[in-house]
Amino acid sequence: MSTLIVYAGKYGTTEKCVKTLAAKINDPVEILNLRQEAVPDLTEFDSVIVGGSIYFGQLQQACRQFCRDHSTELMRKKLGLFICCGTFEKTEDFLDASFPADLLEHATVKAGFGGELSLKQMSLFDRFVARMVTRAARKEGRSLPAIHWDEVELFSAAINRQVV
Repeated sequence: MSTLIVYAGKYGTTEKCVKTLAAKINDPVEILNLRQEAVPDLTEFDSVIVGGSIYFGQLQQACRQFCRDHSTELMRKKLGLFICCGTFEKTEDFLDASFPADLLEHATVKAGFGGELSLKQMSLFDRFVARMVTRAARKEGRSLPAIHWDEVELFSAAINRQVV
């Protein structure tokens, strides 16, 4: 049994979550950054996990395109879907808006891993927006974005159960 994790992110949070997730999966895992690498033959994998960051309310284009291009193949696989998003409380809404309905229904595990604001890596515009979001969150008493490592753990446990 082998698992392919395909992802796309912008500032490194998604990659950090993917590496942690891969280390927790019991079977062999191959990681593919959709923004940097070509997609391998999916017939080589028993399970596929697709995920990406939400950027200005949208899943990364590379993830959306991958799901469109490989929908038929993904429907034949054990499938997991995840997002990384700074507004963790909107995970369900973002999952529903980000992935095709047939893949959402087929997926055995879906989750949001939260997110983080890495100001050092951001463009000037993104830093400006992030600071505005941070100020608004503090003013409204909301928590700041954080990675929910417990969600990564639960996701990997669900994947491991279906691999057995």
